[in-house]
Amino acid sequence: MTRSTGAAGRRRGIFPARLALAVAPGQLVAVRLRGVLAPRPAEVLSCALEPPTAEGWPALEEALRELAGEMGASRGTVHVALLRRLAHARVLSLPPVRRAELAALVARAARRHFAVRDEPLVADAVRIPLAHEGSLAPALAACAPAALAESVAAACAGAGFRVGSMVPAAAALAAGVRALVPSARHGRTAVIACTAEGPELLVLAAGRPTRIQPLAAGAAGEHAPLATRILATLAGDDELAACTVVAVCGAGDGAAEVRDALLDDERFAARVASSPALERLPAEAVIALGAARAGAEAPALVPPSVVAARVRAARRQTLARATGAVILLGAAAGLHLDGVRREVAAVEARRREIRRPVRDALEARATVERMRARLATLATLEAGAPAWTGDIAAVARALPDSAHLRALTADSAGLRLAGVARSAAAVVPALEASRHFERVSLAAPVRWEQGDAGERFDVAAFRAPARGQR
Repeated sequence: MTRSTGAAGRRRGIFPARLALAVAPGQLVAVRLRGVLAPRPAEVLSCALEPPTAEGWPALEEALRELAGEMGASRGTVHVALLRRLAHARVLSLPPVRRAELAALVARAARRHFAVRDEPLVADAVRIPLAHEGSLAPALAACAPAALAESVAAACAGAGFRVGSMVPAAAALAAGVRALVPSARHGRTAVIACTAEGPELLVLAAGRPTRIQPLAAGAAGEHAPLATRILATLAGDDELAACTVVAVCGAGDGAAEVRDALLDDERFAARVASSPALERLPAEAVIALGAARAGAEAPALVPPSVVAARVRAARRQTLARATGAVILLGAAAGLHLDGVRREVAAVEARRREIRRPVRDALEARATVERMRARLATLATLEAGAPAWTGDIAAVARALPDSAHLRALTADSAGLRLAGVARSAAAVVPALEASRHFERVSLAAPVRWEQGDAGERFDVAAFRAPARGQR
């Protein structure tokens, strides 16, 4: 086992770990990640690995258990990058269809585009957002044997981890370079990766792979010829004339001479981009980091069993959340109903408290309204009733001094005078002489009663109309 970089000592955490794996037929590189939104490498371990067998890949499970124990991780999520000879990746021109249809199209035509045997495959493709003409558009396509993908997933599950993503090495390398070299996210970049599977050229446009080219490897120990061949490839390709160059070699994989050769060559020295993290990590660790950072921009090679397990888990989570939502909705409705009932009870109690004062106030209001109506009626009657003050004064002026009244009645037409006078015959002419009365006549015979100072008279007189009414 080789420890490339990381924290001192083991760390046992209570939270699930996040690991990224770069899997090759003879090597396994594990990277412990920290951070959620932008994972970064915290520890890198690698070990030799026996190739898979027809029954599965028990060596991968054993190696993963050993590396996880060394890192202090016993459960969590792993993101897997399948290196060459395990997965194949190419940039193809495909019809502009949806991603699910792209995956089916690549799976049907995989043997035409990739050197694979006649066996079930896991295939996928993602669009590359570049300008294109005609009916075809560039896409990054990848495939891997379904049995191999199932073996990798089973080995991860046997070691206590669930597979988060499984992508080809080319897509993971592009994502890892984007994460570690910000300048590779813009323009065109030529990435030289030297892994245990051999050197590889990856051309990026705005951080997305547009060309994947394995380079011929030299004999063991011939590092200078390898660097020379890589420099010749870069210098002889017109497409790479103005590209930024990134060398992904690491410090301990025996291919650091490639970066030194690029820096010593005046044709490329000004175009070489790097970062301390990139120089510290081996190429397989950069690829493993990219597997965790690629997301939906990389073809997914997750086997059908993992997809089915995710679907079942998603359904269970959906059902659990729906059930929880119904329960919470019912609880909220019950609490709301209880609150409404409490408010209604409080309102009813308050209504009972103010019922008597309100009734008294309503009765007092009704009484006031009745009084107002009566006053209005009286005002109307007073406004329409005749004024008798002037008539009474006229009667007082017209009657002889010897006469006095015992009764005076009036109606809308006239007066009725009853009284005693020394001479009743003088009463009628005196009233007729007044301009306030007309048609003055005796209403009853003149009589005399014992004890009276004169004759009793009963006279009826009508009011004379006003001058303007004549």
